Formats: sequence, structure tokens, C-alpha cells
Amino acid sequence: MNHMELRNYAENEIHDLDGNVSLLVYDFTQDDALLAFDVNRKLVSASMIKTPILMAALEQVRQGKLSLEQPIPVPCSEVLEDTEVFNCGQKSCPLEELLTWMIINSDNTATNILIELLGMDALNEYFRELELRSTVLERKMLDWAAIRAGRNNYTSAKDQLAVFSSLYHKSVLTPELCDLALNILSRQRDFSIALRYLCAPELTFAHKTGGLDHLNHDAGIFSMPGHDYFFGCFVTDALSDSEKNPVAKRLIGRLSKAVYNYYKNSDENRQGS
Repeated sequence: MNHMELRNYAENEIHDLDGNVSLLVYDFTQDDALLAFDVNRKLVSASMIKTPILMAALEQVRQGKLSLEQPIPVPCSEVLEDTEVFNCGQKSCPLEELLTWMIINSDNTATNILIELLGMDALNEYFRELELRSTVLERKMLDWAAIRAGRNNYTSAKDQLAVFSSLYHKSVLTPELCDLALNILSRQRDFSIALRYLCAPELTFAHKTGGLDHLNHDAGIFSMPGHDYFFGCFVTDALSDSEKNPVAKRLIGRLSKAVYNYYKNSDENRQGS
């Protein structure tokens, strides 16, 4: 599959979906966009907002205002029913552990505690400092009353590229804190979206997923020998054929595999020439 064939494949997949798709694939090795569809669209972020929250917390560590080892209170009032990590009665949790659970399990209790710790206004100010034009935090996780009142969290494909690009190039925080963020992101446990059709031992990744009803996203850095690239696909308003295996997840998985195959085939063709 050459570049034109890949683009045509992506266009057809997006056209055939009953929903809205933003797709951005950026080749860090070539410093160029491989695919770009509707990349500036402001969309509900779901758990994609957690990556810039991770960076904001680590910025506070860089400034010496927080430390990774310090215990953070875990009030019972913040423990949500969907948590798989926290129990009411747990007194505190080290900051680094909170950050890790927020990403690898996408734990909403950890996220809300961090939002309370860092402050919503301060988080949005940090997002502006990163020049994220569509990323904004207006509510805590699972705050359905806020959504009914018209407040939500937003991002865009272009903003997510900016987030991961800054970590990749280590243009934020410190090199050590960027490595910590990428290490946490590399342990993210949701393999049901961009990784669902990939079985490639040479492929490594540092990414974050997000999902709500009729909404699925996945974005991050994917690396294989000779290629480092950002893959971000964001699907909204897609009808699902089942709760556990929605159309959107399969679309993102197919597009992710097509991009991986493009790079793999380009290497094989170059070696065979």
C-alpha cells in the first residue's frame, strides 16, 4: 500500500461510517503529516483530557510545588462507583500513583482528585500555555449534571498531536519528566481501539484512549524500527452495534492497522529493491 492507496483507504473508511471522524497521522521521523482529516474540529474529549492533566501535574513537580512521593488525600466524597482502584476509607495515595491510575486504568476517581488538587482554572491556564486552542476542562469526570448544564471537556486532533509532540521532542517539563509521562502512557491498559488488530512485537506505543456513548478516541506515539509516528483518531456521533464492540472502535482499529502496514510494507519494499 503506497501513500495514495492509504489515503484513499482512509477516505473510504471515514465516508462509510455513520458518524464524524477526525484523523491525524504525523510522521515524526519525516516531520510531516501522513494523513489529516478534519483535524481542527473541537470535540468532546472524554478521557483524552487526562493526558494534558498528567502534564500539568508534572509541571507542578518541575516547579517544586508538588513531589511525586507526596501523599494526596483521597476523600470518600471523591470515590466514584466505577473505580477499580480506590475504596472508601483509603486515606491517601502518592501523587505518582494517582497519575499512573488516571492513565493506565483511566480511573475517574484519581482524575477528579487531581482536578481538585491542581484547580480547574490553573489547568486551563496551563493548556493555554501549551497553545492548545481547543482543549478546555469545564467539568469533573462523570459529572452528568454539568453536561446537562452545557459544560463539557473538549480537545481536537491537532491539540492531541501538540501534546504528544511536546513529550516526544521533550520541549516541555524536563527530559526525565517527559520520559516518566511516556512511560506511564506506555502502560495504558485499553487495547480495544487503536491496538485491537495489531500483533506486532516490534511496535511500541504511548497512548491514551477515551470513550463515552457514541464516542471513541485513541491517540499517541507509535514506534517501530525506523519510524516514530503520531496516530490519533477521534469518532463522535457513531451508532454502536453493541456496547462492548462498537463500530467506532473497529474503524479506529482498521485505520491504525492500515497505517502500521503502510510503514511495514514500505520497509519491506525498500529492502527488496
